[in-house]
Amino acid sequence: MNTDVEFHIRQNYPWNKLPANVKQSLGNSQREYDKHVLLYSIRNQLRYRNNLVRHVKKEERKYYEELLKYSREHLMLYPYHLFVTVYLWICLCFENIS
Repeated sequence: MNTDVEFHIRQNYPWNKLPANVKQSLGNSQREYDKHVLLYSIRNQLRYRNNLVRHVKKEERKYYEELLKYSREHLMLYPYHLFVTVYLWICLCFENIS
């Protein structure tokens, strides 16, 4: 991933605020930028809220499912900084099943 793209994702720049050279490096494709945002967020186990990924992935639950799946597949440590969020999400899921 391009370091300029990573920098702008880390700084929560939406597509419309990106400089022209960064857009050009992504082939002027917002869809490509969205893919990079999702991948960067999952790889770095970022929170959904207060993050750019919330504009890309509309369902918080699905984002955390992907994040946990990626973490398991790549033998990453469990994202303990997300424990409360994920735990509450799991409790809500089981509550809806009962």
